[in-house]
Amino acid sequence: MSNQFFDSLYNGYTGEYQLMASLYRHGLDALRPPADMGIDVVSLNLKQRLEDPTVAAETFLFQVKTAMTEVGEVETNSGAIRTVYFKLSERELDLLAHGHDRVLFCYVYNTKTDALTDVLETPFMCFWIDGERLAALREAGAFTKRDGETKLALSCQLRKPAHEYGHWYALVVDADGKALKHESVSQVGYLGTIGGYYTSSDEADHYSVGGYLDYARKR
Repeated sequence: MSNQFFDSLYNGYTGEYQLMASLYRHGLDALRPPADMGIDVVSLNLKQRLEDPTVAAETFLFQVKTAMTEVGEVETNSGAIRTVYFKLSERELDLLAHGHDRVLFCYVYNTKTDALTDVLETPFMCFWIDGERLAALREAGAFTKRDGETKLALSCQLRKPAHEYGHWYALVVDADGKALKHESVSQVGYLGTIGGYYTSSDEADHYSVGGYLDYARKR
């Protein structure tokens, strides 16, 4: 097998175990299904239920995608932009695009070694898109198939505000890099900013596991 295959495999495991560690920090049990069913990680509230049998069962299903990229300034833009692509099969998208208990988690790692203490252990950014928003993104034309590819590509721009203290944030765009709109969700590709100063249409924190859990539990 080629080195590219193993690089992709190990990079994928990096994001999956990063997510599992975060779920443990939130007191949940995180499991990897033994077979590839289109779901990478399952979380259960086993600990809470053992402590208190009256607690309702809670299950969340995660698909994890990981991207490695150089994150840097783009001189021609007022705010830096870097585009990353996450590939999903039609089957994966069909499984995920149902409700709030199924979610796509995207991890981005910076390959520029001087940008972080250890780029292989610290994600530059993570963000999530739940099943309901994935369905809206699909209707808005966010998923495209390139020539010769069997999987669908989701294009995400990582942007940094012109203000030097601004945090990078994610924006899902179409194949031409343009913003997406959906009849039921204004700016369906906009996931808000880190810190919550400018929130997405669902007013959720899309940049942390805790943000997803808070959002999903209210549904």
